Amino acid sequence: MDWAKLNTVLLTGFLALTAGCQLTLSSGLGNDNAATSGNYIVALQLTDASDPENPVVIATPQITVIAEQEASMSIGEANKQFIEIEVVINEGELTIGTTEFSIIKGDRRASGKITALVGQAAELQTGGFRIKVLIEPQSANRE
Repeated sequence: MDWAKLNTVLLTGFLALTAGCQLTLSSGLGNDNAATSGNYIVALQLTDASDPENPVVIATPQITVIAEQEASMSIGEANKQFIEIEVVINEGELTIGTTEFSIIKGDRRASGKITALVGQAAELQTGGFRIKVLIEPQSANRE
């Protein structure tokens, strides 16, 4: 930057500050973890298994998660059903995902945590609900 441009920038900044204006500078620095970490698709199947003879799938959400970042989702229905999900994927020698969930359906409630290796399905049954989780790497060419 030449001397004239630098003087102009400094003078403009000084005038803005003395006039009571707010001056915001952006450094452009940030966490570029998203550029180097893998993306993962977490597919869940939530089933009302209170009647073992007639289980009913109540939701099949999918969440895209960047490794080492947390992703969450909330689903509310008019029929007094609420589902909250939080997912974290940790890359390392073994890449694992941890899924925490909370389900409210009518007067029934359940919550829990499932930890699974990427590529292997995991299942938990609690409070009359069955939760299946499958974590897969997202392909690089997927849009």
